[in-house]
Amino acid sequence: MERFKALGRGSQLMLVGSVLLLIVSFFRWQEISVDLGALGEASGGVAAWDDLGGILMGILTIVLIAWLVAHVAAVAIPIPVSFAMGTAVLSFLILALAVIKNLTDDYSTFWSYLGVAFAAVIAAGAWMEIQSAGGMDTLKSEASSLSSSGGSAAAAAPGAPAAAAPQAYEPAGESAETPAEAAGAEGADTDSPSTERDT
Repeated sequence: MERFKALGRGSQLMLVGSVLLLIVSFFRWQEISVDLGALGEASGGVAAWDDLGGILMGILTIVLIAWLVAHVAAVAIPIPVSFAMGTAVLSFLILALAVIKNLTDDYSTFWSYLGVAFAAVIAAGAWMEIQSAGGMDTLKSEASSLSSSGGSAAAAAPGAPAAAAPQAYEPAGESAETPAEAAGAEGADTDSPSTERDT
């Protein structure tokens, strides 16, 4: 509890809002009732996980909760983005998916509107975290540095040193002769017969 209190207000809002959104996502976000006459009324519905948008929203919410819990536990996650940028991207994606799902689904229930409200709380907490980290200028400079580092890494790949060309095979015990040495050897061969005749 002390670690939770030590968090910034933005992180607290994101953590509480994401946990509540995850819980609400298992309630009926869509429901329809049918009058069966004398048999009464029957109703049926589905939770937020009934389509691709709801599944993505739920997965991103779980990822955000895990990241926030790791942040509370002071566990460093080896990723190339800051805590403010990473949580902001996740939070705004969750809000966008929740709003789109609510607008495109038919027979939306109270739980779907409550889910959108919790997603808005998450986004508000992410905005507060951005402001505490230095504002949008800080995120822009971080994004530009990430793009420049990625471009420099891609440019460095083609410039890798080429492998050294294999040296010509030279039999053991033999060494290359210079033209002067070869000429000297031929001269010695031509002089040897005359020396033998003189003797």
